[in-house]
Amino acid sequence: MSLHPALQPYADAWTHSIEAISELVQPLVEGEWNRRTPCPGWSVRDVVSHVIGLDCEMLGDPRPIHSLPRDLYHVTTEHQRYMEMQVDVRRHHTAPEMTSELEYTVIRRNRQLRNETRQPDTVVRGHLGREITLEESMRHHAFDVWVHEQDLRAALGVPGNWDSPGALVARDYLLDALPEVVAERAGAPR
Repeated sequence: MSLHPALQPYADAWTHSIEAISELVQPLVEGEWNRRTPCPGWSVRDVVSHVIGLDCEMLGDPRPIHSLPRDLYHVTTEHQRYMEMQVDVRRHHTAPEMTSELEYTVIRRNRQLRNETRQPDTVVRGHLGREITLEESMRHHAFDVWVHEQDLRAALGVPGNWDSPGALVARDYLLDALPEVVAERAGAPR
């Protein structure tokens, strides 16, 4: 048995975006990893750390045991603290350490996707321990990785992949969220 057809677009989108990220960062010299990105407080290294960390969570790896510094101006909520943990543990890694970990994580994640037999409605652990379906998890992850590919492209001055599988997932993800956002902003009753 292989990946359920409903999950295939998300696997394809993730694969395309993660390969693009790998190609973007592989040739970077050490100083380029410190370039600022559109994500507040995050460098290229931090965005790649975040992507690695999210993929490690998708693999079921335990979260790192780590104390965050208290002077991170961009971390003000519990959700931001949750996300920052995977970033901060890698903040001082060298370029070769980053590219090696990214490559190893991609190999592991590809293997996981090749062997995935669960149904789309299988309940899995999402961010902050929230229970969501496997389909929701894979959809959100494909969206997130494509968005961070775009963050890296902006930081490195290499635009692209606006018509990629990840871009299509992102478009649909945002369009699906739009009615709820509009209703919330308009103060509509629930």
